[in-house]
Amino acid sequence: MSFKHRAVLSALAIAAFAIAGSGMTGASTFLKEDVKSLKKQAEAVVHAKVVDVRSYWNDDHSVIFTEVALDVKGRLHGASDDLILVRVPGGTVDDFTVEMEGAPKFDVDDEVVAFIARWHDGVPMVAGYFQGLSRIDRDRLGNAFLRGGVADGLPMPELARQLRQSAR
Repeated sequence: MSFKHRAVLSALAIAAFAIAGSGMTGASTFLKEDVKSLKKQAEAVVHAKVVDVRSYWNDDHSVIFTEVALDVKGRLHGASDDLILVRVPGGTVDDFTVEMEGAPKFDVDDEVVAFIARWHDGVPMVAGYFQGLSRIDRDRLGNAFLRGGVADGLPMPELARQLRQSAR
């Protein structure tokens, strides 16, 4: 077999593996956000405690969503109800789990800062998916620092300052 034939066969084999594998994998691409861009998408930025997380099937039993109840402790930007029910794609119902890459993850009793926007049907969501959610960690003096999302590493007062400044 000539070198030319081997090269063609190798290229065909690589292409076949690539095509076969493409049906088994998937990926999501998210634009990198910052505080200013997420603020433009959000109707509110809230400091809240997660009080309930409940997954459910949609009406035609084709998709699982998770409803997250946020008890709002404060507002860093905009207006919101005192209790926000956020819809997140994915979740677990019985023994069936659907994971949506990039979806924000919530646990009951988490203290969070969330950029709140709305789905096309008006239900609240987290703007920017995982980028719009930060957990609050407190140091031994009680100072709040944000972990995750666009505000990762910021003290909460610094995020509030950036949100005020981006209005100018």
